[in-house]
Amino acid sequence: MPYLFKDTDLAAYRLRVLADVFAVSSRTFLQDVVTTTPQLAVDLGCGPGYTTHLLADTTHCVRAIGLDNSEHFLTLASRSATERISFVRHDVTQIPFPTGQSDLISCRMLLTHLQDPLSVIECWGTQLRPHGLLLLEEVEWIQTELSLFRSYLDIVAAMLKQQANQLYIGPLLDKHQMGNELRRCISRVYHLPVSTAQAATMFYLNIQSWKNQPFIQKHYSATIIDQMEHDLQELTATSTSESEIEWGMRQIAYERV
Repeated sequence: MPYLFKDTDLAAYRLRVLADVFAVSSRTFLQDVVTTTPQLAVDLGCGPGYTTHLLADTTHCVRAIGLDNSEHFLTLASRSATERISFVRHDVTQIPFPTGQSDLISCRMLLTHLQDPLSVIECWGTQLRPHGLLLLEEVEWIQTELSLFRSYLDIVAAMLKQQANQLYIGPLLDKHQMGNELRRCISRVYHLPVSTAQAATMFYLNIQSWKNQPFIQKHYSATIIDQMEHDLQELTATSTSESEIEWGMRQIAYERV
């Protein structure tokens, strides 16, 4: 599966920033939904391992395993492995998982990069033990009045669309009705204000990873992209606003019946 932001050291740093920004929404989701201690929790698309540690620390699971198909990310993740937190290379679109069935499966901002996300979710459900939970957290919307941010987000949405993906995949997930094996426990939108400097940092790191892609070079002038990159970099250091951009995070929990 193609990952828009690649798996370089720069991308790993971006995921560190993203982990800090979205920890609040993910932690709240886990605390509200996971009411018993899982024996085994699996983090899909774990990257360098930040979400796996968040999953383990919040749920107090006996074991947590992060799955990812990037050898580079897993090398980074392995540096933080412990007796109860480990990492395995695996394409998360393929079942069975090497972990066996688990009590909890979680993913954040992963489905937006997958080709057939609804079918993949159904497959993931088969990897749960009876009454196990599948937690999904994806972007519902991003609201901002800053023209720079709006222009940036339009470009990202267009890139994902040409890969048959969706940036704002939350509404699709909310509308979809699963089969009889999975019962929806909750579907809500968590409102997450993000500081302008934090958003600019994420966007600035992102643009460096995709500005030379053929799609960008074909549809956008280098002058526009270079100016956007420059303006984002400036905002990372100069902005003090806390209320210019907000993410709506669709949070859905399923139980295997």
